[in-house]
Amino acid sequence: MSIKKQPDKSYDYLNKAIALILCLIVFIVPLYFGLNMNSLDIQKFACLHVLMLIILWLWIGQIVLSGKIRLVWSPWCYLVLIYVGVNVAATVCSVNPTVSFFGFYGHHEGLLSLISYVVLFFIIINFIDRLKIPWVLTTVILSCVVAGSYGVIQRLGLDPVKWELFNAGRCPSTFGNPIGFGNYLSFGLLFGFCLYLLWVNKFTPSSIIKKKGIQKQAISSPPSFGQNLKYIYGIFLILMYLGFCTSQTRASYLGLFGGLVLIFGLSWKAVLKKEVLVIAGIILIITIGFNLNPETSMFLRFQQAASELTTKATQHEDEVKGQPSGPARFFIWNSVYRIVKANPILGTGLDTLGIVYPQYKSIESARAEGAYAVAASAHNELLDIAASSGLAGIFSYLCLLVFFCILWIKVYRSSPDQRLYLCAIGGGIIAHLIQNQLSPTGIADSCAFWVMLGLIVSSAAASEPRIIRLNWLNDVLIKILVIVAAVAGGLIFLIYMVIKPCIADFNYEQGTLLAGNTEMEQQAIYRFERAVEYNPYEIQYMREVAAFYVNKAQVSLQKETMDKTIKSAQTLIKFNPYDAVGHCIMGASYYLLNKIGESPLSLALSPYQQAIKADPFNPDPHNCLGLVYLEIKDYQKARKEFKDALQSDISYSVAVNNLHRTYLEQGNIEEAITAYKELLKIAPQVVGSVLLREKLVDAYLRLGRQDEAKKECEVIKRLDPGNAVAKQVIG
Repeated sequence: MSIKKQPDKSYDYLNKAIALILCLIVFIVPLYFGLNMNSLDIQKFACLHVLMLIILWLWIGQIVLSGKIRLVWSPWCYLVLIYVGVNVAATVCSVNPTVSFFGFYGHHEGLLSLISYVVLFFIIINFIDRLKIPWVLTTVILSCVVAGSYGVIQRLGLDPVKWELFNAGRCPSTFGNPIGFGNYLSFGLLFGFCLYLLWVNKFTPSSIIKKKGIQKQAISSPPSFGQNLKYIYGIFLILMYLGFCTSQTRASYLGLFGGLVLIFGLSWKAVLKKEVLVIAGIILIITIGFNLNPETSMFLRFQQAASELTTKATQHEDEVKGQPSGPARFFIWNSVYRIVKANPILGTGLDTLGIVYPQYKSIESARAEGAYAVAASAHNELLDIAASSGLAGIFSYLCLLVFFCILWIKVYRSSPDQRLYLCAIGGGIIAHLIQNQLSPTGIADSCAFWVMLGLIVSSAAASEPRIIRLNWLNDVLIKILVIVAAVAGGLIFLIYMVIKPCIADFNYEQGTLLAGNTEMEQQAIYRFERAVEYNPYEIQYMREVAAFYVNKAQVSLQKETMDKTIKSAQTLIKFNPYDAVGHCIMGASYYLLNKIGESPLSLALSPYQQAIKADPFNPDPHNCLGLVYLEIKDYQKARKEFKDALQSDISYSVAVNNLHRTYLEQGNIEEAITAYKELLKIAPQVVGSVLLREKLVDAYLRLGRQDEAKKECEVIKRLDPGNAVAKQVIG
């Protein structure tokens, strides 16, 4: 007779602690935010990394105490490692490996983020078994209930935190923007709906009759906790849906619909219950109520998108020449496609879209988004992956999705007791994939996606985990060394990846608050420089330092300030050679040095030309380069640059004035009229064209062509009824 070994209690306690902290990650990361930093992603990643570090410490402690590694592994895990490997290669070959590793400011989807998600995936498959899957799903639901309730509070105007909203009708909750809020709540709604179906079908009178034997007992028996759960989940669904409606995110609605199609298709019998229909009726009433208000109507937002699509499909090329129509997102996709075409194998590196996008931006994109718009995301997951890790990244990602889909189907067929849980997970993944083809990924929904992939593997894991015995850990000294190394390594990670970035962003935020106050400018630059000191790999901070000095130099022409400007611009350009802002600031520095006789004006030419190369449709370097040409009396090149500046932004007043000045200095008034008419074809019926029309009126008057001037003033009056020039000429 064999004696059963007593389980290691400490090992079991550590297992439970890790599972608990894992649920805490799922619950708190979407909800966590601070009030003293600009980028919410930095805060949420800090929260994620701290909790994950605690889990890894506990895991290592578990291994050291037991002298063995209990490893749950699946052949499907190799697909994840292959995908990570491709992204590592893309990071190494990136146009900027540092940005690819840490991520672009405000987006933060670099290699470090991917590694964090993948570590989360492996923690899930090792510490969440089939029995714990409902824990994770319920934790997501609870997180969404809190976030959704907070969104409702914001909508009612009772929020003490003043968030920067997209517009009055869209609430960001704890996510900082309504897109992330809506996307994440769709997971909670799908999970909550499936668990609601589970409890409704588990505690219907018919199921109790089967257990009790007679209907009388079923009716008179007191309600169990399980029976109460179906009401609790029903309330949760209503709260989450109210919050979901306040986000007004179209992609989230499409994602939610896609997830529900899967659930209805596989569990339609479970849906045909009175309790479910009651909840559906309440949700329908809420939907109608929100759509009756134009401020919160999702129907109007979908109608607007459909109208834009129709306009783009029906508009002829000769209508409003050069003026883009349809959603700006199409122009972003077209620009990103050009990046993929130029870098097909491994892309430009993870999260470098914000760096390289200006080089490939089309003129249509510049006009649709704005001349200064920079896309950190393609608003399409597949294009983002193709741009960042090329066709290799796309292929490995699609293989990952296909094989996990096969695994999901396999588990669904073999585990009838897990089917509603699997419907929740499958619906969540479908929602994520639909949303991410239209909206940028955020940390909360990325974490949820990798958690869902891990739960699929956990659902399939029926065999015993692999035990790897580490006999070399029997020595007490080695145990101590391993623990010390783990703690030291974790603390180093904590300092450089969590604490310092948070301190840097705090200083950056303080600097931005002080920058507008001339009396506080010394404290502002101190804060900006501290931000760079604590995080020397962040382009945004370096730009602020350089911009501060160049603005100061323009006010007071002092060589010392200009030298600091050049130094800060050189630092920025060295870190990111594709930075148009850095090149522009360098050109401005040489231009200002020339004003005090410290530098020839010709030195300003090259930086501005480099800036144009890095961002061809940014009007600033074109205008500045044109100004240099104007001062050296190269009128032909000056005219060209001023016209190029107006190609992407016809309302760019500085370039309009400089172009007019160039023609006046030359005395080419007739040529000016021809040029202005040609430029007006870009956007003839927008208010931004008024200034250019005023210059056209001035040219007509200089030539004594009063009738044509009056005719042009009539157009100006329609666009700007109170225009002073039109009133003066027409009378």
